[in-house]
Amino acid sequence: MEDCFLRKIIFIFIIYATYISLGLPDPLLGIAWPEMVGEFNVAHSAAGLISMTIAICTVISSLSTMRINKKIGTGRLVLGSVLLTVIGLIGFAFTQNFLLLIVCALPLGFGAGAIDTSVNDYVAANFKAHHMNWLHAFWGVGATLGPVIMGVVLNNQFSWRNGYFIIGGIQIVLAIILFLSIPLWKTNQQKGSEKSEESPVSNGSVLKEKGVVFALLSFVFYVGLEGTIFLWGSSYLIEMKSLSVATASFIISVFFASLTMGRFISGFITFWLSNQKLLLFSEIALLIGIITVAFGTGSVLYGGFILIGLGCAAIFPTMIHETPRRFGKRSASAIIGLQVAFGSVGVTILPPLVGILFQNYTMNLFPVVLVIFALTLLGATIIIEKRKRATEFDTLSKQL
Repeated sequence: MEDCFLRKIIFIFIIYATYISLGLPDPLLGIAWPEMVGEFNVAHSAAGLISMTIAICTVISSLSTMRINKKIGTGRLVLGSVLLTVIGLIGFAFTQNFLLLIVCALPLGFGAGAIDTSVNDYVAANFKAHHMNWLHAFWGVGATLGPVIMGVVLNNQFSWRNGYFIIGGIQIVLAIILFLSIPLWKTNQQKGSEKSEESPVSNGSVLKEKGVVFALLSFVFYVGLEGTIFLWGSSYLIEMKSLSVATASFIISVFFASLTMGRFISGFITFWLSNQKLLLFSEIALLIGIITVAFGTGSVLYGGFILIGLGCAAIFPTMIHETPRRFGKRSASAIIGLQVAFGSVGVTILPPLVGILFQNYTMNLFPVVLVIFALTLLGATIIIEKRKRATEFDTLSKQL
């Protein structure tokens, strides 16, 4: 009994380590790009081609992952996906040609999309809400460690390539651990969550289910909101709140830290608060935080961004974990894949679009845009819950 419990604890930490590895490469391009520009003799804007390639491949991978998962199982799929990221990272470390960077971005995107979708689906089906929140908190740990590693490399006068090589080496170690843990993925599946012999539910068919469109909109606008804060938050603070570059950057770092810590905290909150209430309270806190930033000055801005971070913390993991309850276990895998894909679409499209809006009008629209995104998210949540209750009532009425 104790041996079984220990194996489960070890397996949970392997899953967390997988999500740390998912976060590690995400910020590397932004940190290394100033060094890479001169070496490859390309324009600064060329980074957008690499980012777009990764994003497109992530979307494609998210939409197709669960069909592959049904054939080979989650453990093998995650292992293969980590190996894809290794190929991409080591490729970045050695390539001397910009076009080859684009080629190396392909496995990075495919690997990230498959890990994100398959691990989210597995945890939603087999673990409780606190594990989902902590899982996403560990992504934040990885996304924090990535820049730290690259920063240490660059500050010690080493090439940016060494940073990619180190992160690639960490991924290789994880791949070895994942290879050894493949049997545990099957062992820790709950009865009824294992892959059946039925044909997988198609993306087209789940789109017809009540509330799915609103769930997808939630991911577009939530991840788009997060991306908008990361991309334009510092500019807003500098231009509209007259803060220094250093202070503005620090406040955005505080937002990111509160987002990560909030996910650890919300994991504990799920022991006594339901997913539905946690999601609603989080979205209200998000709105209050945005309004605080819009009207605040000085130290109040720190509080506003901390509240935004804490509000954001539980939203993504809770929406993922709620998917089986909202739409049923059979459709959950396909819907989670769509949700991850639509989230990638949101973060790819919305921040640049609102950037055009800010450029042509004013950065003062930054909190207005965030409020619109947050209200859309809140409205979609309320509609989904109302439709879920209506469906449950209809089912109960038929049984009576």
